[in-house]
Amino acid sequence: MERPPPKDYGLHLKIKGKILNWFGAIYVIQALALGVIWSAAMAVLHVVCSLTGLDPHRKWYDWTGKQWSRLNMFLGGCSPAVVSGLEHLPKEGEAALLCANHASWFDIPLIAQFVPTTFKFVASASLRKLPLIGQQLVGGKHVLIDRKSRKGQLKSFKESIAWLKKGVQIMAFPEGTRTKSGRMGKFKGGTFAMSAKTGAPIIPISLVGTFAMYPPEVMLPLRPARDLEIHVHPPIYPEGKTEEELAKLTRDAIASKLPPECR
Repeated sequence: MERPPPKDYGLHLKIKGKILNWFGAIYVIQALALGVIWSAAMAVLHVVCSLTGLDPHRKWYDWTGKQWSRLNMFLGGCSPAVVSGLEHLPKEGEAALLCANHASWFDIPLIAQFVPTTFKFVASASLRKLPLIGQQLVGGKHVLIDRKSRKGQLKSFKESIAWLKKGVQIMAFPEGTRTKSGRMGKFKGGTFAMSAKTGAPIIPISLVGTFAMYPPEVMLPLRPARDLEIHVHPPIYPEGKTEEELAKLTRDAIASKLPPECR
């Protein structure tokens, strides 16, 4: 598996069962310092958008999060070593479903900095409580899903469809949650139902290396990441395909760039 052995934790503390090492501590200080600027920018844009009605899709609001992601990862030594297939990303105003494997918290900022167009994450409603991230998700009008409620799931499905009809892309993790083992989990069907209903293509994205540097037992990243990879695959169009076929094609595309033990 990608998971590093315990000896790779280095000098660390255990807080409520979670590991915090020296690199993670430094990284969070850096993230919060940059986050002060990010939070202020979001607050100003929120007021401007609310008073004027400008930027209804919150493109510029979300742009602040993309810049924070890019700068934070760069300064922390976590910029990806391999990036491929960016030419397959849809243009601004083109509806599409961006689908990636979900291995760690680093997946979100990794994707954010390489997708230049306006898109909305489908994320757990519980994330609204997180500092900075919650502000971004709520203020940016991202789709927050309550997976414990059938009504909540239906609401998020309708919100996603509405964004797609406006030409705003949706970013979803078909597994629904982060893997606990490093191996890609079973795909849930909601994402593929959206594609079938709207005709929006699916853009598979493979994320490599994020699990090893940010496994579930740690509070923050373990180390600088010199081996992260992001691969964008050609679009998969829903015409003439069942939701099950779409799921298999998407999974196969993502798996094609993952190490064998992570597929």
